Amino acid sequence: MVQAKSWILAKHFDGFPKDSDFKLKVEELPEPKDGEVLLEAVFLSVDPYMRFLIFEGDVMIGTQVAK
Repeated sequence: MVQAKSWILAKHFDGFPKDSDFKLKVEELPEPKDGEVLLEAVFLSVDPYMRFLIFEGDVMIGTQVAK
């Protein structure tokens, strides 16, 4: 099985973010079905403006390069 890791916003923050403002969620992924592919994220981009678009408990979204 493959593990998927997602960063969740644990709480909104003022100023510079701290590690405690985020929570790492790990879950097991099922094997890909016919016609599906499994990609590994290599580079992620999370931009400052996004802090106003997410709420507590949301997964951090962003642009990525995958292989």
